[in-house]
Amino acid sequence: MAGDGVKAEHVNPFIISVCKIMKDMCMTDLKIGKPSMRKGGYIADSSLIKLGLVGNLTGEVVLNIDHNTALGIVSKMIMMPVDSIDEMGQSAISELGNMIAGNAATVFANSSIIIDITTPTYCIGADYIDDGKELFSIPFTSDIGDLSVDIFLNS
Repeated sequence: MAGDGVKAEHVNPFIISVCKIMKDMCMTDLKIGKPSMRKGGYIADSSLIKLGLVGNLTGEVVLNIDHNTALGIVSKMIMMPVDSIDEMGQSAISELGNMIAGNAATVFANSSIIIDITTPTYCIGADYIDDGKELFSIPFTSDIGDLSVDIFLNS
């Protein structure tokens, strides 16, 4: 099972990075929930940022953002209220994914784990192609709303 290969040193850089970037860009503190293994598949209107991992680690990381949380994030990033995730909103959320990926790659490098992270891909939950793999899911809550970081690593 893929979950057997999930180690703290492979997950912590993403936890650290999501918390840091959300604080820096959205002025919000995240509270971490209880991580668990779960099958893929997402709520239809959730905003997803998919990041591929290559190098010492290979796999996929999905930043899964609840729709209302995504609206709150975009509003904070562009400093004006939004009521839908349009092209500018998708770009803002993708940039957030880019910053999280870059920060995570740096944290990994500090532990001598060299990875490259692919350019973030934005999609909504309804468009996510679920191939049945199990993901290690780390939920977060904040004053903006809920999100999770879902990690699949190839063994």
